[in-house]
Amino acid sequence: MKKFFIVLLLTISTTMVLNATKHALVIGIGPYPTETGWTAINGDKDIPIVEKMLLSNGFLPQDIVALENQNATADAIRAELSSLVKKAQVGDVIYIHFSGHGQRITDISGDEEDGFDEAWIAYDAQFAYADGVYEGENHILDDQLNDYLHQIREKVGENGKITVVADACHSGSATRDIESEQDTMVIRGASDDFLIPNKFRLFNQDRVQNIEWIVISACKSYQCNYEYNGAGSLTYVLSLQADNLATTPAPQMARQIKATITNVLQLPQTPVIETPTSINQQTIF
Repeated sequence: MKKFFIVLLLTISTTMVLNATKHALVIGIGPYPTETGWTAINGDKDIPIVEKMLLSNGFLPQDIVALENQNATADAIRAELSSLVKKAQVGDVIYIHFSGHGQRITDISGDEEDGFDEAWIAYDAQFAYADGVYEGENHILDDQLNDYLHQIREKVGENGKITVVADACHSGSATRDIESEQDTMVIRGASDDFLIPNKFRLFNQDRVQNIEWIVISACKSYQCNYEYNGAGSLTYVLSLQADNLATTPAPQMARQIKATITNVLQLPQTPVIETPTSINQQTIF
């Protein structure tokens, strides 16, 4: 009888994996409204590149949601993240991709040792703080994103896969068309931090939450993220690895991505891939 139940559980587990769905949310913003203070980049050009990469790895068109430019407001992004939480089932594969500006913002929760959260810049997010006018409400904070991801992890279980890709920088220059010796280069991000007066909180180790998913960032929090061939450098490199994303463990993929960006593209940035020990042998898809 005991053997029967073990076989039954293995059968149920295998069936759940075979029935797993691959869900993706792809966000790409290029031209920001002039009044926001953000310069134009090519984040929207990343969307078809990512969609092609997803389709080649078993994602179905109906399970890919793309938010482009004016459709990628803060409310729309949060609504789609909430939708992912509702749709996620045990064993599912979840992929979230953001291509746009990034900025550091005053940490008001006390979970960042350097005093700053990292934020994705939605289409309707402003460049600078203005008391009573704009106080950061349309910045997508890493704290907020983590809340959604923890909920998704509860839904997909330990065997489900969650990958978050940020082709943005957290510190750099918001200037477009910066002349280099070789070419005209576009940088995604802001050298000016978004400072919220009287909101800074001292770092509290107890408030730090462990991640339970794969995070791929285009560069370190203090670096610029450069575009390459009219697209995000990270998006471009991931597309080159499209055939290997479902078979190569994340740590090995991290080494390949870093080597390509620094040695082949020769860009002055260091991609960061975080993979918790419990899932470090998982693949991205």
